[in-house]
Amino acid sequence: MLKSSPFEVVLITKKIIRWISRILLWTVFCYAYPVNVLANEPEGLDKLSIEELMGSKVISATRTEQQLTDTAAAAYVITQDDIRRSGATNIPEALRMVPGLHVARISSTKWAISARGFNGLVADKLLVLMDGRSLYSPINKGVYWDIQDRVLDDIERIEVIRGPGASVWGANAANGVINIITKHSADTMEGSATLFGGDKYGAGLRKGWQFDDQGYARVYGKFLRDESFANRIGNDTNEEWTSGRGGFRMDWANSDGKHALMAQGDIYYGVYNQNDAKNQDIPSNDFSLNRTVKKGGNIMARWNYNQSLASRMTAQFFYDAFQENQSLNRSLNSETVDFDFQHVLAVNEAHELTWGFNYRLSLVQLKPFNSGIAKEYFPKTFQNNRFSVFFQDKWRWSDDVEITLGSKFEHHNNNGFEYEPSLRILWKAANQHRVWAGVSRAVRLPAVTDLSANVFFENDPNLKQVFEFNQYQKLKSDEVVSYELGYRYWNSDSFSFDVAAYYNQYNNNLVANNEFSDLFPEQSIKKSTTLGLEAVVAWHPVDWARFQLSTSFINMEIKSIRKIPNVSPETTSQDPRFLWAFRSSFDIAPAVEVDFWLRYADSASGVLVAQAIPSYVTLDARLAWKLNKNLELAFIANNLNDSQHPEFYDGFTPNPLQAERMFWLQGSLKY
Repeated sequence: MLKSSPFEVVLITKKIIRWISRILLWTVFCYAYPVNVLANEPEGLDKLSIEELMGSKVISATRTEQQLTDTAAAAYVITQDDIRRSGATNIPEALRMVPGLHVARISSTKWAISARGFNGLVADKLLVLMDGRSLYSPINKGVYWDIQDRVLDDIERIEVIRGPGASVWGANAANGVINIITKHSADTMEGSATLFGGDKYGAGLRKGWQFDDQGYARVYGKFLRDESFANRIGNDTNEEWTSGRGGFRMDWANSDGKHALMAQGDIYYGVYNQNDAKNQDIPSNDFSLNRTVKKGGNIMARWNYNQSLASRMTAQFFYDAFQENQSLNRSLNSETVDFDFQHVLAVNEAHELTWGFNYRLSLVQLKPFNSGIAKEYFPKTFQNNRFSVFFQDKWRWSDDVEITLGSKFEHHNNNGFEYEPSLRILWKAANQHRVWAGVSRAVRLPAVTDLSANVFFENDPNLKQVFEFNQYQKLKSDEVVSYELGYRYWNSDSFSFDVAAYYNQYNNNLVANNEFSDLFPEQSIKKSTTLGLEAVVAWHPVDWARFQLSTSFINMEIKSIRKIPNVSPETTSQDPRFLWAFRSSFDIAPAVEVDFWLRYADSASGVLVAQAIPSYVTLDARLAWKLNKNLELAFIANNLNDSQHPEFYDGFTPNPLQAERMFWLQGSLKY
């Protein structure tokens, strides 16, 4: 009997799983086909006019509800229909729709996401929330995007604020705030199942029910597998991402609606096989893999008390635990406890006062690795205590002018006292014209990896390089002072225009120069400035067609206080100067949808030529058929115009990995 190699067995297993996914999709298709063809048109935000969309409520700019049109900030909302028609299978893919947000995929497991510059594997100036719960990691000063996921049908909207939001959200909301808001349990009473297969495959399941006159609940589960990356010469990198998660949400209110309770929780488990950097461009099946397991969970509870129309209070508590185990006996563990209170008080017709306080305790435990040729040094435990209060006054100065003034005051056991004020003005220049301006100060706190001594060296003869980080026990917080100006226009039927300009000044900016070179210099403290422009135009000429064009420009100037040999300021950033995107959606028949998404990213520099990211254009497409009001079948394609291209260099592999062309089928069923 012939014996198959382990590599061949893996390939055969993958093919079998893919074909099972396709068979299951067609089974769902055949099961539902006898049902009458679509009887009702899609419901929700997809049928709203431009005026209704612009009048939708947002909470992320001021922590209080206000219309999008009357928000004195660069705000953008991704609706549930936007997510569905984008073909996204995870949250980072959906965030590509936001004007001015640089979203780049590094590998099957890693993303670089940032607003207004300083993007990286762990972009540290963007605060990300889910239903008001911070997703910011105390370990690496960023967000683990690979473990932040949901059944996408459970997301009501994603609010994105470009620019500082620290006056109400606190430290780390320096360049922007992303708030992922999930649906109330009462809006997810029906069951939902999604299955997709092809070049990547996965499944999601959700079921809701009512347990009281005013009580609702749901549970969900999701599985995802992706291995859609190649090396520079086109070989499979064996970068494999397999993850599963599950969770619940419950909502309850009393009979008079004054008291409302919400509780939710999640658990997740992910396995990541990552190709060793030194073998990345070797055309061989003999890969050296590092296996990483990430697991954890969280639980959150929130109480809302509407005392009267003039007084509303909210109290929220959450606990989050995270563990990462790597194949070289390296482990990272973190626990976070957070309590938050907020009170909104309408003092009179002209003033609305919002105040609150927050306490957060983070504990981090690290076990460094030592492989014999590579070594890492970390103190073993860290503790971070943070207490903060904030005040905000929304002052209606006249019928046409609104002024928002506020500040957050924080104390940290590592960095002491910080203040983060903000002043914003909104002018209702005409019925459908808005002009706004703002000036803000925000800070980014050092993370564990900043405050610790961390030395990693590699004497592998294949690399002949030395990799060294020298970091500092005492660092000042990164500081940014931001000046913003914006304008919005919309008409009642079909057109809207939104533009924002900004100028940011950074001090004490910590930038890691971790590119592969003959000697890895230490991290350096820098002063920086960014100047940029962001614009988006939406046009709905007819009921069955929608178009959106967005563009952004950024110019960065970085000055080192500590001189770095052989490294120019341009090489410390991988932010494209220009980004633009064009989305078009067509309802070509009552039951058939066609979507196209064209994106362009300008080139980005690197220390070595091989590490630079060339400019690229991507074209995505989606063709969907609603067989009835409960079942949708879609064919989705990514990177139609290019077989592969790099999007970002993470600084830890000799060359950037390549995002490949992908195709998959997706079936969605409501029951």
